[in-house]
Amino acid sequence: MSHHKTSLYALLFLALIATNISVYRMIFAPPVLIVSMLEVGKGHAALVRSPSGKTILIDTGPDASILRALGEALPPWQRRIDAVILTGTKTSLVGGLSEVENRYDVSTRMHFGDRVAPYGTVLLFDNIRIEIIAPSTLTISYGATSFRISSTTPVGSYISDGETVTTK
Repeated sequence: MSHHKTSLYALLFLALIATNISVYRMIFAPPVLIVSMLEVGKGHAALVRSPSGKTILIDTGPDASILRALGEALPPWQRRIDAVILTGTKTSLVGGLSEVENRYDVSTRMHFGDRVAPYGTVLLFDNIRIEIIAPSTLTISYGATSFRISSTTPVGSYISDGETVTTK
């Protein structure tokens, strides 16, 4: 019986160490912007995570494949997206919107390309500047860094500390 108690205490100790390490990393990690270009079939989508934890989805791809991509990019417990930005009206850009709204709590939805929100509009989230240039084309600026996202941007994550941009 004492062997089981010892194993339980050892397991509990390891769990506390793992929790401590993850909390330490969250609190003391330098603030970074992460832009993930998502694999969504024959469409385009980008997920922006701000240094303060805001989550912005730009376009949703053509269908429900956006849910798989978001499931890989976000922690399993996250069910909130602060903003969905749609840069056009083509199905390849907005087809997955209903699936996203059914699965996630979306605070704000913005459509671009009409008189209300024309191309060239600049959005500010925290210290991030997003300029919507055309369908699937935008510029994201954070600190001294600025990079253009388009339909030809390779799938992957781009990380900026405000001084440099690296890929992951």
